[in-house]
Amino acid sequence: MPTALIERIEGWSSDRVPVLPARSASVVLLRDVGSGLQAYLLHRHARMSFAPSMVVFPGGRLDPVDEAAADALIACACRETAEETGVLLEGEALLPWAHWITPECEPRRFDTFFYVAELPPGQDARDISGETDRAAWTPPAAALAAARAGEIGLMPPTLSILTELSQAGDLAGVRAQAEDRLIETVLPEVVRVADGWRFRYPEAPR
Repeated sequence: MPTALIERIEGWSSDRVPVLPARSASVVLLRDVGSGLQAYLLHRHARMSFAPSMVVFPGGRLDPVDEAAADALIACACRETAEETGVLLEGEALLPWAHWITPECEPRRFDTFFYVAELPPGQDARDISGETDRAAWTPPAAALAAARAGEIGLMPPTLSILTELSQAGDLAGVRAQAEDRLIETVLPEVVRVADGWRFRYPEAPR
């Protein structure tokens, strides 16, 4: 765990009231190429107040304009993707994939729904967010290897989703996993163990 997070954990007490998480949405933009499945990943600036220097998927918190839509989360996901990558998505192209809530000890918290979406024909993603050092199409397995080597930082939701995508293999595999997918809310709990602190996650249904 990062030192700053450990300091926040050790300064946290059970009687403190957690910050209310902001509703948000994120899109895992995918494409198939000759070498296999790729995801579009944003490498955030080190100066960002939230998740500095981390590698993330496009996304952000709900805006008042999203609330006017029939599905505010879908509207947010499409809007954020357009603002950060230039890719225009239709709501029906988004497939629900995951739901994560930031741990209670964090001062900035998000209640985030993650969707997967195929890059539409004739479009390409580009780095226009203003929040990144760079952005690139990356095979999930390559991103995971870079994280293990300490070359990039991945937050737990990103790590989990990339792990699942690396097992899917290609877009057909992703679509198969998305069919009738049971979305379980994941709220990591921070617990002390013998050698420090660890995240504890809810067990998958059997």
